[in-house]
Amino acid sequence: PNMETKESSKKSSKNKKTFKFKKLGYMETLLTFVILGGITTLLYLYTSGYRLQKDDEEGSVNVERTGMIGVKSIPDRANVYVDGVLRTATDDTIAGVSPGTHNLRVAKKGFLDWEKDIEVYEQLVTDITAVLVSQSPRLEPLTNTGAKYPCISPSLSKLAYFSPDTEKPGIWIIPLTGVNIGLFRTNPTIAIEDTKYTAYSEGEEIIWSPDEKNLLVRAKNDVYYLVDLNSSSAQTTLKSEDILKEWKEKQREKRKIIIDNSLVKVPEEIVETALSDEAFWAPDEKKFLYTKQNGDKLEYWVYNFEIPLPVGEKANSLVMTLDANSPQPKINWYTDSFHLILVEGNVEEEKKGVVSLIRIDGSNKSEIYNNTLYSDKAFSTPGGDKVIILTSFKSGDQTDLYTVSIR
Repeated sequence: PNMETKESSKKSSKNKKTFKFKKLGYMETLLTFVILGGITTLLYLYTSGYRLQKDDEEGSVNVERTGMIGVKSIPDRANVYVDGVLRTATDDTIAGVSPGTHNLRVAKKGFLDWEKDIEVYEQLVTDITAVLVSQSPRLEPLTNTGAKYPCISPSLSKLAYFSPDTEKPGIWIIPLTGVNIGLFRTNPTIAIEDTKYTAYSEGEEIIWSPDEKNLLVRAKNDVYYLVDLNSSSAQTTLKSEDILKEWKEKQREKRKIIIDNSLVKVPEEIVETALSDEAFWAPDEKKFLYTKQNGDKLEYWVYNFEIPLPVGEKANSLVMTLDANSPQPKINWYTDSFHLILVEGNVEEEKKGVVSLIRIDGSNKSEIYNNTLYSDKAFSTPGGDKVIILTSFKSGDQTDLYTVSIR
């Protein structure tokens, strides 16, 4: 009996220890799940924009939802300041930013500062791309045999101009694709060469067809030529108005399809404006520039069809307001479709003007060039690193195309 009692006591003690170990194992497993769940929850809340914010007045700590700012710059590796405080360098994302309006400044040595008040929203990323302009832009010749009345193609990939070239006078075309565009790095081709009877090089206006296969050329005395770029041939036409009407109709049909396919209901008056001759569409064909008279003021607006609309961007943005009776700037689109190139000044009479870059919301107007100009048109290269102007640094009559390197 004593032996049986001892054995029973040992078994009971062993069972108790086994139960304690099992219980301890369950508790460790449960604690592990609780810790992992807590960490996962905290990570989720952190990535969703939740932050602990201290209230100095009440002495309490609250959990608040915040937003983020994604900042890129061209060129990159620029310092990023939020409300005057250095936060990071481009290209990076700044997390934990309180919702509301914040001042964003992007600065890089050798470039003009980029500054803008931006809106930050809860649990959203406000993406910003700052295009920085060099403080000392570099000028390089693009032609050296003379150029007049340049006109860029709809895709911004080619530039046509008249040239009195001593060997082959006529209409020339420079391809703008590729890198390092310059006098000795491009391969211009002649679209149509002067003949014994026709001096195409003395023309006064070039208009590209929408498909970039033809040029409509206006010569002196309003004589028009239709140039076929595939065959390098030209013929006089008395139907210039009909040709232009046909080209505009093709563009109108294309743009109507874009508007009809838009996922957002576009106001009827905006549709009418977008399809009119006054609308100046961006290279990405998702935005267009238009003007609106407001009393004695002329307002410049940009309407954005992008879907989805970038965070912080407006569908309809006011670029600038000018006196309607004052000289108006000549405008071309910059390659990114978020900036405009302005040429201001009485270029025709004074042979001088100012070329600037401005964002479509009217911010960050940056001067690129302020000197002699022989055309009120300035063009962006596809890469966006250069702006093309027509000027001259000689006392003679010859004018040439030059590139202004902005970075």
